[in-house]
Amino acid sequence: MTLWVTCGHYGDVRGTTGAAAEKPGAQALSGLARAFFYAGTRALLVFHWSVDSEAAARLTTSMFAIMKADPRLGRAEATRNAMLAYLNDRGSPLNALSGFWGPFSIIDEGAPR
Repeated sequence: MTLWVTCGHYGDVRGTTGAAAEKPGAQALSGLARAFFYAGTRALLVFHWSVDSEAAARLTTSMFAIMKADPRLGRAEATRNAMLAYLNDRGSPLNALSGFWGPFSIIDEGAPR
C-alpha cells in the first residue's frame, strides 16, 4: 500500500530559531519522520523548500520507474538517478536549475526495501 501525504510548513523548521527554539525538544522534521516510522512507514521523500508540482511529479515518477527497472537499487540511489536524469535533460535550460530537482531527500529507516 502506498500513502501519499502532502504537508507544508511555512516558517523556520531548523529548530534553532523561531518558534521551534522556544520549545525545548521541538524536533520539526525529525519528529514528523519519527511519527511516520512508528506508524510503519519505511521511507519518506521530503523536500526542503517549495517545489514546482510538475517537477515533483516528474521526479517521483522517474524515481519509481528506476526502482521498478532495477529492484536492487535502493531508494536513495533511485532518487539520485532521477535527479541526474532531470539535470541532464537538454529539453529546457530550466532543467539545470537545482530549484526543480534539488530539494528532495530520502529519509529512510535504514532497512532494505
